Amino acid sequence: MPPELWLARFVALTPVWPAIGAVVIALLLIPSGRPSERAVANIARCALWLGFLGALGGVALRLLGGPSDVRLGFWYEAFEYNFPLVLLLDGLSASVSLLVAVLLLATCKFSVNYLHREPGYLRFFLLMLLFGAGMQLLVLAGSVELLFIGWELVGMTSILLVAFFHERAGPVQAAIRVLVTYRICDIGLLLGGVWLHHWLHTSVWVDVFAQAEVHADPLPALAVALSLVFAAMGKSAQFPVGGWLPRAMEGPTASSAVFYGSLSVHAGVYLLLRAAPLIEHSPIARGALVAIGAVTAVMATLSSQVSADAKSAVAYATASQVGLMFVTCGLGFYTLATVHLIAHATLRYYQFLRTPSALQDALARRAALGRTEQDEAAALWEGVALRRRRIFYRLAIERFAVETALDRWLTRPIMGLSRWLDRLENRFLALHDRPVPLARPKPLPGPKVEPQGEVKP
Repeated sequence: MPPELWLARFVALTPVWPAIGAVVIALLLIPSGRPSERAVANIARCALWLGFLGALGGVALRLLGGPSDVRLGFWYEAFEYNFPLVLLLDGLSASVSLLVAVLLLATCKFSVNYLHREPGYLRFFLLMLLFGAGMQLLVLAGSVELLFIGWELVGMTSILLVAFFHERAGPVQAAIRVLVTYRICDIGLLLGGVWLHHWLHTSVWVDVFAQAEVHADPLPALAVALSLVFAAMGKSAQFPVGGWLPRAMEGPTASSAVFYGSLSVHAGVYLLLRAAPLIEHSPIARGALVAIGAVTAVMATLSSQVSADAKSAVAYATASQVGLMFVTCGLGFYTLATVHLIAHATLRYYQFLRTPSALQDALARRAALGRTEQDEAAALWEGVALRRRRIFYRLAIERFAVETALDRWLTRPIMGLSRWLDRLENRFLALHDRPVPLARPKPLPGPKVEPQGEVKP
């Protein structure tokens, strides 16, 4: 067997190592009930280092010119349908996979001390390893089905880490908001995969790209592209469904950095970059990307400048930059969007980790420079007329009333419909489970007894 094939198989294990680490940590709960923090940290480090070596192997494989389409057989096969285990190791997946591995290692090192003696210490590392496995699978997946599995792992671990401090009501409510947004927008990815099967009879990316050039039917291409754009909007917190991102700051700083500053929030952009050859066939989808990204960039930038806390300000700034990535994808500058993704993920990761020291950093900059970024931003606003400035400020502080409109026209009707269906179901079940009165049994026929006359004395 050639060494490139051995290296490709080692790279294929990159998502497996974090998953094994999570399973080992879970198994340690069985005999003793609660393993030590040192044991949990060592297991996480070992799993993430192995994943890092696998990501390095992917970069080496690309430099050596090895195979990009690695087929490992089938997970399931029946009749004309099969579930292929295939990885796509191109320049995009190799670079983003290495970014994921590096940031997860840094998060592990940071969290060992940051979460020391935290009651949810073990739970955090368990979820972080599952997130690492899902993120690597999402990045390296060579088919829509494998990408969907990684997509869902990333989503569920994100939701559970938003509700990390579940003893308070705020994180739980924020996690529910994230859950609802993810579930609604994930329908787009599911429909996109189904329509790909109906249109091209395959979901393997390499085969999809090759057949899309031959079967250039505009209507199926539009349906698939719009479905993927809708899925990317939810994961990357774009207009009008981006209200969950500042609420997700209820989680620990480490999870905010690796999830909503660097990796998870960029998963939608990665989906667009992966499906770029499909989106190229749909001008309407590309126009929608430009419009959504531009609106999000403007609104999130203004909201970031009026945010009262550091994490929310960085969250809105993240959404604005991701909106610019949507614009560059819609315009066809995919290499620029990839470079922007990697650079922005690294910067926001560092900023989120530094948010507990935001006040100290601001004072240090003021002492060194005499001015801060806030002072410069305020000076820019001085050039705007006072009346217009008040209008912009009010719109920004109210988040442009997007959340209010969604609650009134979407959330409340859906919740009302859900309650009505729940009452209807309960009424139907009560009617179905009502005990049927038993009929009085008829006496069995027996020998006829003649009535005896009265006995006279």
